[in-house]
Amino acid sequence: RGVIGVAGFVLLLLLEQVLPFRRPVDSRIRRYVINVFITGSNALFLSILLGGLIVSIYHACELHRVGLLHRLGVGGWLNALLTVVLLDAVTYGWHRAYHGVPSLWRMHRVHHSDRDLDVTSSGRFHLTEMVLSAIFRLGVIAALGASVAGVVMFEVVFGLLNQLEHANLRIPQPFEDWLRWVVVTPDMHRIHHSQLKEHTNSNYST
Repeated sequence: RGVIGVAGFVLLLLLEQVLPFRRPVDSRIRRYVINVFITGSNALFLSILLGGLIVSIYHACELHRVGLLHRLGVGGWLNALLTVVLLDAVTYGWHRAYHGVPSLWRMHRVHHSDRDLDVTSSGRFHLTEMVLSAIFRLGVIAALGASVAGVVMFEVVFGLLNQLEHANLRIPQPFEDWLRWVVVTPDMHRIHHSQLKEHTNSNYST
């Protein structure tokens, strides 16, 4: 997951230099340093704090067949597919909560405080938000009875699409129109990062 995430990050960073949507407002190097530091330190801290716990809980749930899908006897690729779809739906709801609950918004606005939007923005989150999101997702995974394969698939796909939607990238037409039927494209997600409240409080998908 880490290798794929870094590869996607580097690829989009290079594509942004070739097909940029707009010129940056702030110093690009300064933003890169700040955002990469936030992303890297969050990832390191979460790996140390929650990495072992997450793996242990996954194994315990699989071993004891805990959760709804296990109880229903849903396994294999169907479990993995349902895990991806249901975790995406839950993540959508969790994102709405971060915009609707004032205490959560105070954390989430760290992400929205970036005046420019590019692939480095995809990891610019308050550490407390990252910890809360990880714990929440862990509880959902246990209750769902998600397979490890399904969780890994979701994390990889979600991570890559999160990077893509934040990229300062101009996707050529008509590919942009085709792509937005399946995923949130950079052109769609820019609306969510508008300074207008009615735009920001919309378009929560990935």
